Amino acid sequence: MIGMNTATLKSKWTAKQMFIIAGIWLAFLISFITRLSWSTIMPTAIDSLHFTVQQGNSYVTIFYIGYAISVLPGGMLADKFGYKKMLLAAVFGNFIVMIAMVFMHGYWMGFGLRFILGLVSGPDLSACLGIITEWFDGKKRATATGIFNTCTSFGLTVINIYAPSVMIHYGWRATMGVTALFPLAALFFAYFALKGNAPFPQQFGIKRVNGEVKAESSWARLKGAINNRSVWMLAITGLFATGAKWGVTNWANLFIVKSLKFSVITAGTAMSIFGITSLVSMIVAGWISDHSKWSRHVWASIFMAIFTPTIIGFALTPHGNLPMLYFWTGAMGVGAFMFSTITNNLSVEVAPADQRGTVSGFINAFNQSGSFLAPVLLGQILASTGSYVSAYLIISVFPLIAVVALLFVRESDADKYASVSTKNMEK
Repeated sequence: MIGMNTATLKSKWTAKQMFIIAGIWLAFLISFITRLSWSTIMPTAIDSLHFTVQQGNSYVTIFYIGYAISVLPGGMLADKFGYKKMLLAAVFGNFIVMIAMVFMHGYWMGFGLRFILGLVSGPDLSACLGIITEWFDGKKRATATGIFNTCTSFGLTVINIYAPSVMIHYGWRATMGVTALFPLAALFFAYFALKGNAPFPQQFGIKRVNGEVKAESSWARLKGAINNRSVWMLAITGLFATGAKWGVTNWANLFIVKSLKFSVITAGTAMSIFGITSLVSMIVAGWISDHSKWSRHVWASIFMAIFTPTIIGFALTPHGNLPMLYFWTGAMGVGAFMFSTITNNLSVEVAPADQRGTVSGFINAFNQSGSFLAPVLLGQILASTGSYVSAYLIISVFPLIAVVALLFVRESDADKYASVSTKNMEK
C-alpha cells in the first residue's frame, strides 16, 4: 500500500512543475506569435507596401535563415550559461524587434529586422527543452513536452483570431504593435515562473587528466554530441519533416486567399482550426508515448506518416467548398504537429546529460534549414508552374523521407555514449 501511494505521488505533477510548464509555454508561444505575424498579415501587407509575392515570401525565408544560423550557437550558449538566462534573452529580443517592425519603411528595413528576429529567437527551443529535462523525469517528460509543444499550435490560433480583425480595422502596423505586447508580458511571467532549484539540474561533463579535473569546452562537447547515429537521423528527420511543416503552414493563409479565393477572415478561421487540432494531437502524442511500451521513434514514425495524405487533401480542396476547407485544414494540423512532441523529446533523450542544449541546437539547425528551404522551394515551383497545388504536392513527399530516417533512431544511443565518456574520463 505504501509503495502504491509513493508511486502514485511520483506520477503526479507538483504545483511547481505546472508553473514551470506555464512559464516556458508562454515564452515559446511568443516566439511563434512573432515569427508567424508576417505570414498572417502578408496577403494585406504586401499590397500596402507594393511588394511582390516573392518579396513577401522572402520575409518568411530570411527569418528562418537567421534562426538556423543561431540555433546551434544558442544551444551551446544555453549549456554554458544556463537555460533560463538564454530563454529570457530570446524573449526580450523578440520584444525589441517587434517594436521596431511597427515603424519599418521599405523592403530592406523589414528584411533586416526579420533576419534579426530569427537570430534572437535561436536559443529558445534548446533552452525550453533543457528546462524540461531539469524539472521532469523520464516518466513525465514526453507528456510535459507534448503540453509544452501546444504553444506552437496555440500561437497559430491566437494570431489568426486577433490579427485579421485588427488588420482590417486598424492596418497591419497596428497588428504588429499588438503583437509586440505579448513578449513583454511573457518576459515578466517567465522570469518569476522559472525561479527555484531544479530536481534534475544541468550536469557538465568533466575529464580527468593526471588527477586534475577540467571542464570540457563547448566545442569538445559539440564534437562528442554529434558522434551519434541517432542525432544525425533526427537531424535528417528535421530537415524534411520540419521543412514540410513550416513550408505548408507559412503558405497556408496565402494559398487559401490567393488560390482558393476565400476571404482573409475565412483563412484566419481555417488556420485557427488548424491550430486547435494540432494542439490536441500533440498532447495525445505525448501521453501515448509516456504510457506505451513501444519506442518513441516508432510512435514518431506513425504520427509523421499521417502528414503526407493531409497535405495532399488540403492542396486538392475544391474552390468554394468551405466544409472541405475546414476539414482538410484541421486534418493537416494533426499531420503537421503530432509527431513533433516525440521528435523534440528524442532530441534531448538521445543526448548526454551535459549536452542537451548542444544536441537539440544541432538538430534544430537542420529543422530550421528545412524551414527556410521549403518556402524557397515552394516559391520556385510557383514561379515556374504558376500552381500552388503543384508546390504542395511536391512537398508532400518530404515527410515520407523523414519516416525512413526515424526508423534508424535508437533512444539507447545516449546511454552507450555516456558509458564511453565515463570510461574516457576515468583513463
